[in-house]
Amino acid sequence: MPEVTEGQLTFHFPEGWQLAKYDDSSWHRQRMKSRPKGVDILAHDGGPTHWWIEVKDCEGYEPENRPRLSGTDPSEVIQARQWVEQQGLKSTVQVARRKPFIVDEVEEKLRDTLAALTVAQREGEPELARFNIVWPQSPKLKVVLLLTWNQRDFKRLATRLRSKMETALAPYGAQGFVVNEKNPGDAGLNCQVIRNQA
Repeated sequence: MPEVTEGQLTFHFPEGWQLAKYDDSSWHRQRMKSRPKGVDILAHDGGPTHWWIEVKDCEGYEPENRPRLSGTDPSEVIQARQWVEQQGLKSTVQVARRKPFIVDEVEEKLRDTLAALTVAQREGEPELARFNIVWPQSPKLKVVLLLTWNQRDFKRLATRLRSKMETALAPYGAQGFVVNEKNPGDAGLNCQVIRNQA
């Protein structure tokens, strides 16, 4: 049974699935020097769809990660921008959030992974050959944000984030999903996600 582990979560897939822990692949680390960001897991079952999975394991760390789940900048960032502008530094100083909005992060990782896999395919990289995305035919892309979060808040949060992801991913022709470890099937992922004991 193919499996891949990301942090404390192990994904178990049925036989026949192809998996790669993309951002840990030797090609990504050596050739791309890990400069462009990448999704965590590439997966497909041999059919016309590829799933790119970004894992955000926030369970138990919800308060620290809550700002990442809003596209609105925190008040501290807004105040810092105002101060920079008042000091006449706007042309030379940029104020940004330490951790971006999670949807923006997923979009950036999708874009960087698309570019990097195109280079890998052009160069005939054998480690990633089974994940060719451009030729001979382009697979349908499903980008999955697997977000572990307090179950009580998850459904409301997932609905809002999925709407934002659909808008952000539309220019790439990718479909976005937000699931947790209990419902990966909602994104068409035929897998079981198990939390490893620390």
